[in-house]
Amino acid sequence: MSLRVGYVLKRFPRASETFIAQEILELERRGVEVEVFALGKNDAPARHAWLAEIAAPVHQCEGVALSEAWKWLHAHAGEDAAGRDRVESVLRSAFNHPSRRGRHRLCEAVGLAEAAAGRGIGHLHAHFANEPAFVALLASRLLWVPLSFTAHAKDIYAKSPGAAVLAEQVAAAAFVVTVCEANRQHLRSLLGPMAVKVRTLFNGVDLERLRQPKGARTAGDDRHHLLCVARLVEKKGVDLLLRAVAQLRSQGVETACTVIGEGPERAMLERLRAELDLDGTVDLVGCQPHESVVAAMHRADLLVLPCRVAANGDRDALPTVLLEAMACGLACVSTPVGGVAEIVEHRRTGLIVPPESPWALARAIDELLGRPARRRAFAAAGRRRAEALFDRRRNVARLHGWLEEAASGVGVAIGAAERPRLLEVKP
Repeated sequence: MSLRVGYVLKRFPRASETFIAQEILELERRGVEVEVFALGKNDAPARHAWLAEIAAPVHQCEGVALSEAWKWLHAHAGEDAAGRDRVESVLRSAFNHPSRRGRHRLCEAVGLAEAAAGRGIGHLHAHFANEPAFVALLASRLLWVPLSFTAHAKDIYAKSPGAAVLAEQVAAAAFVVTVCEANRQHLRSLLGPMAVKVRTLFNGVDLERLRQPKGARTAGDDRHHLLCVARLVEKKGVDLLLRAVAQLRSQGVETACTVIGEGPERAMLERLRAELDLDGTVDLVGCQPHESVVAAMHRADLLVLPCRVAANGDRDALPTVLLEAMACGLACVSTPVGGVAEIVEHRRTGLIVPPESPWALARAIDELLGRPARRRAFAAAGRRRAEALFDRRRNVARLHGWLEEAASGVGVAIGAAERPRLLEVKP
């Protein structure tokens, strides 16, 4: 019997989360049956053509009313001590959640368990350590199936669940994945010895889909072409790129810069573009299908991603765009934030510059634009590094092995110590 895994996500598919869709696609290629349980409606679904290759059904699990959740929990507690103990544990975790959203999470978990019950799900895997992982934790106890989750960036730096909730999730999990070594070290600082459960696994990309076709780089004019692919949010530092482009122009270096992505900083960036007189230089083209992003990478001379740590602590961990750019054979300029230095090797596959410095960014761009042989050498080295470290097939094979190990073991361990009987409390 093949392994059946329930993927617990906030929404699916999302344009900026191709790494999750690629992971599901590869697990399916390896024979794993995946079903997606989304906690919210997807108001802006991704338009990537290859998403049609995913067979996994998507179940919308927005939660049930609290009164219905209460009835469901009573019905599934049963008469035996183990069932009652499981439900008691779920209620305690939900009611003690520090966000005061515990009851809402409880309703989501019951909705998830109700949707997953009877579907043969042998394992729940959540992406992001905040809401999806906590809801999956509660549901895994109700369903008595193993749990794992992947921690990414905002979920552990900015909107983290808090040390106590994170520790509870890790304790209940068969294993925990995070996408770079910088994240693992951060989690060690939060979790102490419990961080032994955390395993670093780089996101993978489809190397064949991203391979550069012959003659792909044909410039439309005489200017150098810069590309930035990013959500328009503070941590991506797109404003720094605009200032660097203006600095280059003041030095006589003419570029054409395309920014692919959408987000809350669009209006600010449009104002900054006008202020810097870059209307004919910087093109903010919005969110694009993945095929258009890849085509833009093959036309560009350089990929620039000036990551920064946002005011709320949010930061990039392992930007997928850098993995894809290197797989496309495109040299990169970025900053040493999060796991970026684990992707881009300074002066081997690209250049790493200090964050928050448009001047340093402009110097690095100018250096590579003015030295095409070096740029080509970096691009070739980047492709080799992508093949060695970011191959979707190789990396997801490791995850598949961990899922198989967890599914073959015992269920989630729930202690049987004496507890107050929360089932007797009215909702």
